[in-house]
Amino acid sequence: MEKLTFRSKIGYASAAFGDAAAYALINTFLMFFLTTVAKIPPAAAGAITIAGALWNTLINPIAGYLSDNAATKWGRRRPFMFLMAVPMAAALYMLFTAVDLIPQIRPFYYAAILLIFWTAYTSFFVPFLALGAEYTQDYNERTELRSYASIFNMTGNLAGMVLPSIFVAFLCERGFSQSGAWSVTGGVVGVCAMLSIWITVKAAKSKDRPAPEGERYGLPRFKLRQIFGEYGQVLKLKPVKYLLFTSLFALICNSLFAADLVYYFTYNHGLSAGQISGMFLYRTIVCVLLILIVKKVSRLTDKRTTLLLVFAVGAVSVTIARFIGVEGSLQLHIFIFFVAISTSLYWQLMPSIIYDVCEYDELESGKKRQGTIVSLQGLVEALATGIGVQLLGVILQIGGFDGSAEVQMERALQWVENSVTIVPACFLVLAFCALYRYPITKKRFEEIQRQLEEKKKKEAAAAQED
Repeated sequence: MEKLTFRSKIGYASAAFGDAAAYALINTFLMFFLTTVAKIPPAAAGAITIAGALWNTLINPIAGYLSDNAATKWGRRRPFMFLMAVPMAAALYMLFTAVDLIPQIRPFYYAAILLIFWTAYTSFFVPFLALGAEYTQDYNERTELRSYASIFNMTGNLAGMVLPSIFVAFLCERGFSQSGAWSVTGGVVGVCAMLSIWITVKAAKSKDRPAPEGERYGLPRFKLRQIFGEYGQVLKLKPVKYLLFTSLFALICNSLFAADLVYYFTYNHGLSAGQISGMFLYRTIVCVLLILIVKKVSRLTDKRTTLLLVFAVGAVSVTIARFIGVEGSLQLHIFIFFVAISTSLYWQLMPSIIYDVCEYDELESGKKRQGTIVSLQGLVEALATGIGVQLLGVILQIGGFDGSAEVQMERALQWVENSVTIVPACFLVLAFCALYRYPITKKRFEEIQRQLEEKKKKEAAAAQED
């Protein structure tokens, strides 16, 4: 089996920057922007995100099916990635632009733009994730490929999570209004994300092969019944069921952390915009170091065991933090270290685990459905993001959070703290329980590959006899 070159890994990983930058900006700052700049009530802002999530549950199966069955001279995956990067960038700009509409109409405007964003993001992300399964079929090299992507994810987090607060403050100091500064920030992140995706489109030319000569170019016939029929078949696979619940619970946890940390830093610890960016930068550095460590740990054990350990450490550590309290700079840095463990390593390990299901499915069904399988990840991601942010919106509303107040009531502060400690810890426990039942270990995957190779040889021999 041909080993991937360093250049090939970097070329694939580039789009992970755009993925993370767009995702982090939405996850970390959209709720904050809507409630404090656009002046939308927390519960309504949460409802906007859940509407986008529900829409995304419909888009993911379609994106997976189309990218599995498209026939173009540019390949199956890359045309979607190239085209969808443009509306994704435009939607980021519009989502972080304050509009002068009457309060009753304003939530519907942002909901509509969020639907556009998720449509474009998913139509890029699903083909990009599926493309990774076609780069290599080696168990460890898939983790290696996703480790490179995870490092680019971390740099994307710098653009979408760390730099926005600094950039907004920088622009405000030079005469921009707060709303104008956020608008520019959304546009800059969008353009950077788009360019990183286009780099991968160019680099992956040899991996995303064009349709065979003589085959009719174009998209497959659009049949919802067939699309969701494929989904139904994939959902019957035992490993898929456990991975879906693992992803759902882990990503709800991630969503809570991402959306609530800005509130936690701002109101519970009184950090300035620059200090908040510094904390996110520290978290990013920790994440990069953890990625390098986990890459070695997963080789010594396997991906499933490593991720179980991550969930366990994360759940225990943030729960302890709630009961002993987080006071002072040192304790806050220790807390963020464990938040990094709880959130970042999922993206290094889970896509690689999902890739392994593709061979399991091929052995069971005889079909190559990488796009359909990995689109389940995108579907759960969108749904979990909506659930997590909606849950946070409800918690803040019940806790009495006031977006126009500089100082919050004690009750509101307690619930902000709960939403970065015991609430996400509960979802990490649920993710641990689901992944514990997942059956494909490294040894089992090697057996699947052996059986698949034997099956292909028998089919080839039978074809020759005919």
